[in-house]
Amino acid sequence: VQYCIAAQGLGEALDAYAMVLTKRSGGADWLSENLELVVKADALISRRLSTRKDFCEYTEKQVVDDVMNQITSREQGEAGLVANNSVLLLGEAGSGKTHVVEHCVKRLQEASSSVVVLRASGGAYTTDVECLRHLAAQLNDRLVSTPNSNGSFEEGMEWIRGVLRESFQHASSVVIVLDKLECFCCKTRQTLLYNLFNIAQETEVRLSIICTSEKMDVMDMLEKRIKSRFSMRHVHTFLPSTWGGLIQVLMSRLRLPTNCGLKAAFQKEFHSRLEAALRSKRSQWKHDVDLGRPPSWFLWQCLPLTRLLVDQEVKAPLPAAKRPRRALGSLPSYTDNEVRLLLLDSLSEAEHIALLALQRLHERRATCTMSAVLHEIELLHNGGGLMSRCCPDRYSVAFDRLVQLRLVELDTAGAADLPKRYVSCESLAQLRLAELIKDLGAGQSSIVGNPLRKLPEPVQQWAMKPCNP
Repeated sequence: VQYCIAAQGLGEALDAYAMVLTKRSGGADWLSENLELVVKADALISRRLSTRKDFCEYTEKQVVDDVMNQITSREQGEAGLVANNSVLLLGEAGSGKTHVVEHCVKRLQEASSSVVVLRASGGAYTTDVECLRHLAAQLNDRLVSTPNSNGSFEEGMEWIRGVLRESFQHASSVVIVLDKLECFCCKTRQTLLYNLFNIAQETEVRLSIICTSEKMDVMDMLEKRIKSRFSMRHVHTFLPSTWGGLIQVLMSRLRLPTNCGLKAAFQKEFHSRLEAALRSKRSQWKHDVDLGRPPSWFLWQCLPLTRLLVDQEVKAPLPAAKRPRRALGSLPSYTDNEVRLLLLDSLSEAEHIALLALQRLHERRATCTMSAVLHEIELLHNGGGLMSRCCPDRYSVAFDRLVQLRLVELDTAGAADLPKRYVSCESLAQLRLAELIKDLGAGQSSIVGNPLRKLPEPVQQWAMKPCNP
């Protein structure tokens, strides 16, 4: 669907390109001669991107090697136990955690066809028993017997232990992937995690556990009995913070496979022109790179690739920027407080939430950055009450508009090498916003047109909730 939406203007781009060719005095160039092959390559890459199970080489090979070395090691530990070979992948959404996991699983399956991979996603199960049944369902085609559908948790764990012992006898291994580890940590007593990690240390089984999480403090959520006995190697994945890193990630996804059927000379020239077209977007995408958008966002901006290459050849001018609004602070009849009130009244719901999140960080005397604001907003959504899902991109754009409106100021001194999301910031509407929040708690509003009263009730309650330092 995204590809079809992106392709709507392809016809206009090709028409513009045809007009440019007619005005040129020279002969036809490479793109016009190979346009049919370019369209074919575009379709091949788009079909490959639409396949969620197709993963290319991960750009940070050291991360993959670290994970592989951890899950394949079988060192002998104390008391006859096998040293824990579990690994925890930490990183923001879109930083490549799933990519690393799938690449490692692919390498394991290439090395041994008998490897069994089980997957469980946190938040998808009401109880631990449901999770065990899901794991059992993934093995139905491999096993003669299955666990009792009405059995207890203890019976399910004993069945899992028997499966792992059987895999050891057949010289194969089992890998369990636990996505969103923080959701498993919220279960009562964390019985499932305790039993899985306990089984992983037994000498009679070959079990490796790969966990992923977006929460950097997820280990603090583990119960003491688990943290005291088990430890996991931590591996971090990061969003590209430089332009060169982003180009490397995009090109790894947009390269043609070697067995695509197209000539090697065409592939080489196609990749060269494609990389040049991506680099020409540097000034246009600089704002989005600073916002910390994931590579997937930039990836879909490239489609269809035919139009990307045509635009590079035609060098069509970018649409004219909107005329900037006249600064309200220049009107002599308004005071600074009145100007800020007018600006606060014009903010969208997402911008209000971002500003309130920054206000709460100020009250707790916590470090104020764009990343901290997004984490505070995520806690609001996870707490329930809001119907919409937390969208970091939406709130990133809202935060950036607050900076443009001079309601938020970035401390850029000495932070030239830091991405914008990690630069310290300060709210310039802190005092005025505190008055509006205080007015929310009053039975009758003393501020005419308080914009916070237009926000959803859960957001108002969140704004008035005391902040613990």
